[in-house]
Amino acid sequence: MAWIFLACAIFLLGVFKSRDGVLLQPRLRNLFISCILLLAIAWNIRAHMPNNNLQNFIDLSFHFFGASLLVALFGFWSAITLLFIVALAGIFTFSGDLVEATSHYIMVSVIPAIFAYLVIRAVNRFLPKHFFVLILGNGYLAGFISTFATGILIYGLQQIFQINSFGTSDPLGWFLGLIVLSFMEGSLSGMLLAILLVYRPQWVSTYQEEHYMNA
Repeated sequence: MAWIFLACAIFLLGVFKSRDGVLLQPRLRNLFISCILLLAIAWNIRAHMPNNNLQNFIDLSFHFFGASLLVALFGFWSAITLLFIVALAGIFTFSGDLVEATSHYIMVSVIPAIFAYLVIRAVNRFLPKHFFVLILGNGYLAGFISTFATGILIYGLQQIFQINSFGTSDPLGWFLGLIVLSFMEGSLSGMLLAILLVYRPQWVSTYQEEHYMNA
């Protein structure tokens, strides 16, 4: 029950924090629905790693999480609000297990979103305002670091608290697999962000045109 209460609290906080943000913009309503449906499908299309235990806190498999991309598109609070709906649509709808859906929401949505938000903040503050830097930092770098840092954090917690759900006797192989998974997340996030910035920049709510057009 702790997972459910924590996830609902985060979701309600996200709704409150984003009450005046992009979620209320009618022009983006179809984009929100599309993101929820596509991510819900993506979370259920995966190729599992060898020796991977499906009961792990993080399901180490080849698939797209999308948390960092939503943060880059809509901002942190709007992203975690939408990701809660993704978890219900993509996990609860298929498994019927609310605990699994909420734990998945926290572990592979909220935590990566936090890391992605920190990376994007650092990129915007310390790196030059250049269109290429925007795509590389907010897309590729945020996607890679958020996935990799989440995997390391969860693995560390599993070892500290002696949780037996790690499901592999090959930590090095798991670590290398995490790198591959992180590169995939970063590549897809960067590619999709680049496409949207070129063809539909009005969909990227965090993009400030006046800062990049003359860069």
